[in-house]
Amino acid sequence: MGMDIKIRIVGRRSGCEQWLQDAYSMYETRLRPSTLEVETIWHKNDDDLVKGVRSDFEKKHAVVLLDALGKSYTSEQFSENLYNWLEFGGSRIAFVIGGADGLPSDLKQYVYEKDAAGIIEKEALM
Repeated sequence: MGMDIKIRIVGRRSGCEQWLQDAYSMYETRLRPSTLEVETIWHKNDDDLVKGVRSDFEKKHAVVLLDALGKSYTSEQFSENLYNWLEFGGSRIAFVIGGADGLPSDLKQYVYEKDAAGIIEKEALM
């Protein structure tokens, strides 16, 4: 079984800038021969985003909120955390990106992080 990574975004793919479309195409091409499945899901609004995250959370997938005001990681820290998130989520993880106004506050309850001792605890990253 491979790893499944979802990227949940509020907005429209068809309305994004050309450089972003080029980046998606490049990474889709690079990931094809691997066992890593990456799916980008575009949501019309915050309510749809929250529903998608709720679904991931109920399936026990790891959910990572990406927020400009959240934690910053070095490449090494992010790599280690990615491994931990995938382990916690059974090789399934969802990265969540909000719209122009950031992430909806309703998402705070769906964020968990694994600490160094392996204990899962709820943490608001916003």
